[in-house]
Amino acid sequence: MRVGFKSIAVLTLFLSWAPGAPQGNAPVPLRDLRPRFVKAQSPLYRSRSRNKAGLWIGGQRYRGLMFHAPGRVGFELDKAFRRLTIDVAVPDGNGADPHAGGAVRFEVRGDGRVLVATPPLFAGQAPVALDLDVSDVVLLELVAHGKGRAAWLGGRLRGLHGADPARFRSVSAPFSPQAYPASFRRKVNRAIDAGVRYLLHVQEPDGSWKNHVSHRDGTTALVALALFKAGVRRTEPAMVRALAYLRGRPLRSTYAVAVLLMAIEAAYFPRGATPRRAVKVISEADQVWLRRASDWLAQQQGAGFPKGQGALNPVWRYPRGGYDLSCTQYALFGLAAARRCGVPHSDVWLPTLRFLLGAQEVEGPKVTVSRYFRAGKFMRRRTERALARGFGYQLNTPPTGSMTSAGLCALIQCQAALGSRTRFRPFRERTRRAVRDALAWLEEYYDLTKNPFRGRDWWTYYLFNIERVGVLLDQRYLGTRDWYREGAELLMGIQRKGGRFGAAEVDTAFALLFLKRATVSPLTQTRR
Repeated sequence: MRVGFKSIAVLTLFLSWAPGAPQGNAPVPLRDLRPRFVKAQSPLYRSRSRNKAGLWIGGQRYRGLMFHAPGRVGFELDKAFRRLTIDVAVPDGNGADPHAGGAVRFEVRGDGRVLVATPPLFAGQAPVALDLDVSDVVLLELVAHGKGRAAWLGGRLRGLHGADPARFRSVSAPFSPQAYPASFRRKVNRAIDAGVRYLLHVQEPDGSWKNHVSHRDGTTALVALALFKAGVRRTEPAMVRALAYLRGRPLRSTYAVAVLLMAIEAAYFPRGATPRRAVKVISEADQVWLRRASDWLAQQQGAGFPKGQGALNPVWRYPRGGYDLSCTQYALFGLAAARRCGVPHSDVWLPTLRFLLGAQEVEGPKVTVSRYFRAGKFMRRRTERALARGFGYQLNTPPTGSMTSAGLCALIQCQAALGSRTRFRPFRERTRRAVRDALAWLEEYYDLTKNPFRGRDWWTYYLFNIERVGVLLDQRYLGTRDWYREGAELLMGIQRKGGRFGAAEVDTAFALLFLKRATVSPLTQTRR
């Protein structure tokens, strides 16, 4: 088992200028940004050099992006830039007839609004230049209609809002373990291996893992998830026993079923599934199991409330008790895993988002929040004024670190699932502010030595939520703090001789998930 630094996750910030690094407000190539989503007839192809096999237009090579129409690609700009300049064209075809590939119409959309549209273009035609104002755009979409290849050439984003040249640093891209010292990486890997050995050692004969409370099913699913993420294969005897135990258990707990869905996905795809691959790889029996579990979980949304109040509370509970932000977060992560495995439940996301927007604190201290945008070998830190607004465990309860990070993750999952849907459009700006303000709360009260405003209660759970925030938002830093390095050092400092973290098996599972950076990012991996 080795530490799970995923190339889609983070970048390294250096404190000195790199030779040749762009200065100040240098334009950012669109092809160097990571897309929020890709929905097309082919993977997204990026051509970064004219010297290699690139995009041929009218007998000339170009750099840019290309995918097969019909399709669209989304980039989260978050109102960070002022203008986009880009050319569009249909790449040269293989045949003699330039119209053989069909016509392609190009559109650029901002938050669902059409900013510009072209007439039908054919192979062999000269590129059409576009120059757009994107200063008020959160989600930028490149859309291609028709049938054929669609090329987006030389895209440049200019005029970064709040650009601070002193914060424009050289970075390594994509991120690799070599960003950290070799001694630190070895220490992390030893800690992961010891944690895995401990969990395998304490497994019960029936394949389960105990907990200090009654949630054995949830504990078993969580430990199985951590072990799959740590590299233990589903064919190992211990994991065969664990899956057999879980298959025999009834579906009765939101927490347990949600983590079960994540564990099923991780058993086949530790780094995250895609629907096309999942249908081919996941066994037929496990596909039935996954669908049954996800259907049960979706049906629990708003269940158990007094008659007529379920629609007013589109959230999840244990299922006993009242609204529970922790269970709601887990339910959304479980349903996101099911969606990646080809079992979508599209009706759950918008009602939950609307509820979460109302559950966040209304007011908070005025602070400055940092967001890091990366572009190829470089990154910028953008600062913005925000209100540090957190989340509590239930409505009208004080915010804590673990619940604010849980609420932020839930917002991001809803945002990713809704994407560019028309019904999400009225809530897009409000959601952007909610995400910004929750992140501002975590930066303002940053403290990894404890769960802010809860002390050491649910500390490892809080650290795992911080890992989720970092991966989902693609942030190496919270403010200027390297949350992974600091959290890993703290966890390794409490690991016992036998490999155990904390007082219970769930603590060890949360620690492994943090150290492995196990969260599946909604950012789409694309071919380069």
